[in-house]
Amino acid sequence: MTLALSRSPNERLGREVLPELLSGRSWGAFLLTEPGVGSDAAAITCAIQKVENGYRIAGAKSWVTNGVNADVLLTFGQSNPGAGAKGMLAVVARRNQPGVKASDALNLFGSHAMGTSDVAFDDCLVGDEAVAFPAGGGFQAAMGGLNVARLGVAALCNGALQGGLECAVRYATARQAFGKPIYAFQGVQMPLANVATSLEASRSLTFQAIALLDAGQDCTVLAAHAKKYATQTAFQGLSVCMQALGANGLKDEFGLGRQLAAARVAEFMDGTGEIQNIVIGRALAKNLAGA
Repeated sequence: MTLALSRSPNERLGREVLPELLSGRSWGAFLLTEPGVGSDAAAITCAIQKVENGYRIAGAKSWVTNGVNADVLLTFGQSNPGAGAKGMLAVVARRNQPGVKASDALNLFGSHAMGTSDVAFDDCLVGDEAVAFPAGGGFQAAMGGLNVARLGVAALCNGALQGGLECAVRYATARQAFGKPIYAFQGVQMPLANVATSLEASRSLTFQAIALLDAGQDCTVLAAHAKKYATQTAFQGLSVCMQALGANGLKDEFGLGRQLAAARVAEFMDGTGEIQNIVIGRALAKNLAGA
């Protein structure tokens, strides 16, 4: 969210909000998904209508990461019903202002620390100065924000798998069976070696995409590759790490179950693997047509 706001044409808003977010005085949230709209972002229906001296927000957002704690809400909505991407804009609302109501944290399968919630707007009024991206610019800003988010998800999945692999190797080199560490058995060591290879491939793909982003280039396709591959690799790899611990892998003290659940949750964040395949598939066809 911070990077998205840093690219807002509203410099005054940036000077006001970004220092709060960067210093940790405020927490931000990115409000795009709605109860009836997920993958098709251009179809959002939350209304952000121009009124005298500002804008009125009316509608609902769902699956808001940091929703239970965030006080800076970058909210995407439709200024012209039926206009699709051309009518999308984004404004910054504050959690404590009238008309904003966040639900309690959703009871999820895992990743409870995200504080995911729903947020409803009941004729919430914001001033003209709250516009982060005007009508027509909101969709592009949202897609750019998703690229950054996908790379963040890829990085956290890589980190989770790195931790799981280290846990498994430590355990297997210390645990004795049949007079030697179980790590000496190929049935334990070889699957973990395969996990290490997959992790290195995932990290390399993530770094490539981040390098494009840092260079100011379009990283959409590589971000899709990285997010898809990292979530799949983490889930499969953590399962292998858990297996290396045997029944002990089920114990909370090792944390593998928590990380496995988090990796599964990550698959659904910022576009599932199927959505990433759509991005990748379109790029393949476009490249072929241009060849």
